[in-house]
Amino acid sequence: MKLNPLVTAVFVALNLSAACVMAQESAWQSSYQLEPVGKYAEAIAALDRIPANSADAELKALRRGWLLYLSGKFDESIREYRQAIERNAKSVDARLGLMLPLLAAKRWRDAEQSARSALELSPNNYLALLRLTIALEAQRDWPAMLKSATNLVTSYPSDAAAYVYLARANAWLGKPDQAVVAYSAVLSRFPGHLEANAYINKK
Repeated sequence: MKLNPLVTAVFVALNLSAACVMAQESAWQSSYQLEPVGKYAEAIAALDRIPANSADAELKALRRGWLLYLSGKFDESIREYRQAIERNAKSVDARLGLMLPLLAAKRWRDAEQSARSALELSPNNYLALLRLTIALEAQRDWPAMLKSATNLVTSYPSDAAAYVYLARANAWLGKPDQAVVAYSAVLSRFPGHLEANAYINKK
């Protein structure tokens, strides 16, 4: 029986589409399987099978940024995350990711700017506040660090790390009593915390 040419064309197109979807699924699967065993270069290479203009192009950039960060290739990671932001100007995810290689590369000011940009889109986002506080500490901007750490503990009062940064900021600003209060709060949330115990016992 002779098939209608239009039917044949549709059948071929559907098969090609299904094959493309399967190939992309396989690429993602390979990449995710290679990451936990530290094969980052191979995990990145697996993503080459994802077309640059596909619906997953943004996710591909985010994943490449993450894998390049894990590989210690910070400049390349930064480029990938910035490409993701170019694709989606409202991506909080990309900005949070961008902070990782920026902090690792000790580009404190750039990390601060990325954190503030993320906070404009997602006020009081935990990771943005935390990484902003880290960047401010590295720049020795104690007043700004105190403000950021205060926002952190206000929004996330059960988090021990938030109080650690609040305590440090107060200590650097010459406010030992407030630092003790904050370190005591750390111990309520993380009994036996070495830094908190050391500071309080020193007093």
